Amino acid sequence: MKLKDNYFLLLLFVCFAIFFVNLDAIFVNIMEARNFATAREMINLDHWIFTTLNNEPRYEKPPLPTWLTAVSMMLFGMKNLIAARLPAAVMGSIVSIFLYRLGLKFTNNNKYAFISGLIGATSFYILFSGRDGQWDIHTHGWMIMAIYFLFQIFQDTGNSMKNAVLSGIFIGCSFLSKGPVSMYALLLPFLISLNTGVITLASSSGLSKALKYSTEAQLIIFESIWDSNSNISALDNWCPQKS
Repeated sequence: MKLKDNYFLLLLFVCFAIFFVNLDAIFVNIMEARNFATAREMINLDHWIFTTLNNEPRYEKPPLPTWLTAVSMMLFGMKNLIAARLPAAVMGSIVSIFLYRLGLKFTNNNKYAFISGLIGATSFYILFSGRDGQWDIHTHGWMIMAIYFLFQIFQDTGNSMKNAVLSGIFIGCSFLSKGPVSMYALLLPFLISLNTGVITLASSSGLSKALKYSTEAQLIIFESIWDSNSNISALDNWCPQKS
């Protein structure tokens, strides 16, 4: 197969060029600085559960992207800006790749799927978020993966248990990245599209089979939410009271 006909490989080249080349070229903005400082304190002060900024509690955002950034900084250098932005770049690429895979599932047309992924990779929001150490791209990246596996349940493609578990895990990861933001931005429109017929199912038994296995996915989602709420409920006992 010629390179021009290998659309998936072409999309990978595009993602590398867009999200990884000169990743440290843009100056660090104020939000990035806060996120990177929180990740640095995770490593230096061992604040992996109760995140801090300047050794003060900082719980406005869930910790998963900060964990990923901290691990990247540990592996590639604490002062390496590329290392700090690397998780966001990976998630930006994941968004584009799974848009490609969803397009392929919808149409079974490689060119259409490639155009879908290309539009995603070159849209300003995904492009900027994937090169910037903020957490928006993380919540949407996890959610687009969840939607991919959720759609396979509805399509009745087999392996429904595996797809339900993976979808539930990725929805939980999305919630642990920026709360319910992507549930409203991506998951809800996807479910509405299914309900209104904008997206059609290949099998009439897909919905009934999805409902059969939905309990496992829901348990994983609720467990993730419960763990997050448990951490929040413990803050009063951990935080120093300010006078």
